[in-house]
Amino acid sequence: MHTENTTTPDDIQDAAAYWFARVHSGNFTVAERERFMAWRSANPKHEQEYRALDQIWQATGMLPEDELRALLEVPESSAQKRVGRRQWLVGAGAVCAAAVVGGVAVHHYGVLDATTDVLQYATAQGEQRKVQLPDSSVIEMNVNTELTVQYYASRRVIALAQGEATFEVVSNSERPFIVDAGDTSVRVTGTVFNVRREPDRVAVAVQSGSVEVTTGRWWSRDEAMLTADMVAEVQANRSLYVERADVGVLTAWRQGKVVFRDQPLDDVVREMNRYLRHPIHLTDSRLKPLRMAGVFNIQDAEGFLQALQTHLPVVVVQRPDGSVNLALLR
Repeated sequence: MHTENTTTPDDIQDAAAYWFARVHSGNFTVAERERFMAWRSANPKHEQEYRALDQIWQATGMLPEDELRALLEVPESSAQKRVGRRQWLVGAGAVCAAAVVGGVAVHHYGVLDATTDVLQYATAQGEQRKVQLPDSSVIEMNVNTELTVQYYASRRVIALAQGEATFEVVSNSERPFIVDAGDTSVRVTGTVFNVRREPDRVAVAVQSGSVEVTTGRWWSRDEAMLTADMVAEVQANRSLYVERADVGVLTAWRQGKVVFRDQPLDDVVREMNRYLRHPIHLTDSRLKPLRMAGVFNIQDAEGFLQALQTHLPVVVVQRPDGSVNLALLR
């Protein structure tokens, strides 16, 4: 059991290493979190040093597992020499050891090279956007999407915070293109693929070329190689499922369409609400299992509502705020 230490090292580098170890320890307390946030905000150098360690930690995910495990087995005396002033990391268990190894990973992959470009993009409710990156790769963003693009000497990294995007990647075997969506990572050199990140799942669909999908922590990662017309879905518990699918249907949003194939009305309405300016609400739980099929324009709320009334026993009730209630026809 962890006994809370109320003393933080005076040296900024040592303090950053100490806090990094505690954050990733698995038993970080509420009181510690308050002290940690206070320490980070007390001095810009604190934040800078902590972020540097976090970048090293992220780099460990790029090392092959066998290399990472071999590095973790270095005798303690050698590890201490390697760490130097970051001795706090050695004494904090395997999590901290991984961060130490990250220092080797950073050197090996050239991650310490200055970032040449950092770009941020976002779309709002109902907004779609297409951007061309410095290497001529193209990102087509769906609604409610946030992502950050970072270019390094040895890799191109996109952090997908939320939403959905299709990536048309210009091939460069010396500079792989990586999309990070939480614990799920997609690695390619040149291809066209779609990534959708929701709070409880991440879905990757390949239109052409191939991608490598990995998920989970570095010590227990699942991975799958996808080619055209293959989809991988990662659930909240990090379970990885792969199947063949019609990627054109999944990415119909790029043509302003959404396709439903005999799906529950609950799912249909939830999907349409991603695009509609005014949301649709189901007022009766008996509506949820009703089935719906069709191809709809994502901007045509009226056409969609008309189709619902034509094919299902529902009544559309317009509300003063513009939203719509669906009730069961009696």
